[in-house]
Amino acid sequence: MKIIKIIQPYTKQYSNPILLNVGDVVFLGMEETEEKWKGWIWAELENQTNAGWIPKQIIKFSADGKIGKINKKYSAQELTVQVNDQVELLETLNGWSWVKNTITNEEGWIPSECTIL
Repeated sequence: MKIIKIIQPYTKQYSNPILLNVGDVVFLGMEETEEKWKGWIWAELENQTNAGWIPKQIIKFSADGKIGKINKKYSAQELTVQVNDQVELLETLNGWSWVKNTITNEEGWIPSECTIL
């Protein structure tokens, strides 16, 4: 278990994050262009209005790159954090960290720059 300290606040941006299961099919849009967050792509679930940023590492791309099949369960849930909060680091991917608040036990993504790693 690695406990890290928040050095910069972050407020979650999406109230209805995309949730994906293995085998889900998504329609793919633009890729993140900001250098520190490369590796994320906008995705929309088939036959639904739910959309969000997902890591390219969990996608098996179609030949034309417009459709993807999900190969790992994924949640785009973000976490609101304040300076001096302590969180458990669970995963880091493409400039973001999946963390668990040590007080509330809530989990979600925050930009890695918000923490002392």
